Amino acid sequence: MEFGGIQKTSLIDYPAKIAVVLFTKGCNYACSYCHNPHLAAPDEKTPTVTEEEALEALRKRRKYADALVVTGGEPTLQKDLPAFLRKARGLGYLIKLDTNGSNPLFLSQLLKEGLLDYVALDLKAAPEDYPLLTKSKTDAESVRKSAEAIKKSGVDYEFRTTVVPGLHEARKIKSMSEWVDGGKRLFLQRFRPGYCLDPKWNNKNEPTDAEMKAALEAAKPFFKEAKIR
Repeated sequence: MEFGGIQKTSLIDYPAKIAVVLFTKGCNYACSYCHNPHLAAPDEKTPTVTEEEALEALRKRRKYADALVVTGGEPTLQKDLPAFLRKARGLGYLIKLDTNGSNPLFLSQLLKEGLLDYVALDLKAAPEDYPLLTKSKTDAESVRKSAEAIKKSGVDYEFRTTVVPGLHEARKIKSMSEWVDGGKRLFLQRFRPGYCLDPKWNNKNEPTDAEMKAALEAAKPFFKEAKIR
């Protein structure tokens, strides 16, 4: 398989571990505020990292890094991902997957095979708002099924939501939290204007501290841990 980029050292992408990060190409969502447009909608300018190049980097970094993070784009669109993760596992890496949860059967396969040690699931919105935010026909119920599969797997995990003014007011965060029936932890991330998939969003306002606090308070009753990241 091919990747759209590699970060050879990360101190923030895998909890308490030094990690190598691989970025997959392509996404089935088109969120206007996406900060990885070159990966969500790759073109000829998007770099290409071959599978062998990725594996060679993993071999060289193994003495320094304990974990591999696969993010995107949307990694579960890559049919060759299980085979690649088996190779990474063979090198001794802990593996974290970042996913939008739209492919619960694929995700369940990875979980059942024991290829994942940590999963970060992006919760984009309350279920009724998924078509608007993602510009996708993907059924939001798929995301709820992914959340359930993760919670039942025994694998460590987090849910995370990017809070966008006008899209994620407190009542929407409450609806989203109820919909997935809570969980272990939720991190709320502040939308940052700038390099967005839709350039019209580059100059939007980021949420205020009051908006972030209101969103957090709406989520807290449903999660064992809820924080602003």
